[in-house]
Amino acid sequence: LMRVLRMLRHFKIIWRLVIGFLTAWDTIVAATALLLTTLFVFSCAAVEFIAKDGDLVHGVTTQQIVSEHFLGLGRCMLTLMQFVTLDGLRDVYFPLVLEKPWLAVYFFVVLLVVSVGLLNLVTACFVENAMDNAAITAQEERSLLKQKVRGALPSLISLFQELDVDGSGLLTHKEVDHVPVDILPPRVLDSVFVDSMSDIFDLLDVNECGFLTQMEFVEGLLNLCLLDTPVATMQNFKLLRIIHDQLGRIENLVSNISGHDHANDQANDDVLCSFAM
Repeated sequence: LMRVLRMLRHFKIIWRLVIGFLTAWDTIVAATALLLTTLFVFSCAAVEFIAKDGDLVHGVTTQQIVSEHFLGLGRCMLTLMQFVTLDGLRDVYFPLVLEKPWLAVYFFVVLLVVSVGLLNLVTACFVENAMDNAAITAQEERSLLKQKVRGALPSLISLFQELDVDGSGLLTHKEVDHVPVDILPPRVLDSVFVDSMSDIFDLLDVNECGFLTQMEFVEGLLNLCLLDTPVATMQNFKLLRIIHDQLGRIENLVSNISGHDHANDQANDDVLCSFAM
């Protein structure tokens, strides 16, 4: 039974692949139609340039190739299909190019358009379709997460009142120091990846005043759950803000010291001038 349960996550991935294939059905049909149209155009050119060329039809090394691969529009399309799969091309075009070197231009164009251009275009369309499906799936999961987190709002209010031991309406760092993080509602705990309640307090105490109101606590937790920014990134932003504030204090301190030194120099100059007089 446990093995079956472990396989469920793999079924979810398989189901996503199936959904991606079904949603890309219009892309598959359009790509197939474009590919067949391109092969039809090049097959018409092959009938004119190869199947009706007397030297190739009666040549010793090319007669069998022309009769097997280019005698008729259907055979031409089947032959050019090899440029899609890149299967056994040399046996087809090499003797023909040796007999008629200008056919190298024709086969090069076919290779460039069909094997390189169309196949890469189809791949790009599939990738774009997969990215769109992934974005839609992520948006749906985000909507479900919002509903789950909003459902935890009463639990967060009750949690704040439980943590506020002195009943002051303000939550201090000391009140959450020894509180396990498991006290959070499961819906919130699944979305917030932190090690302790102290870490959550440090993240929510943006202005570093040392306490949190009920609104700051509840809205802060909801924002942590709903924001796409990782917690580590938010912590880095907070560290940068602290560093910026400390640099500002150092700057002010240096400015005060410089002003004080300038005042002392001025006073010394005044004393020297008075002695000189």
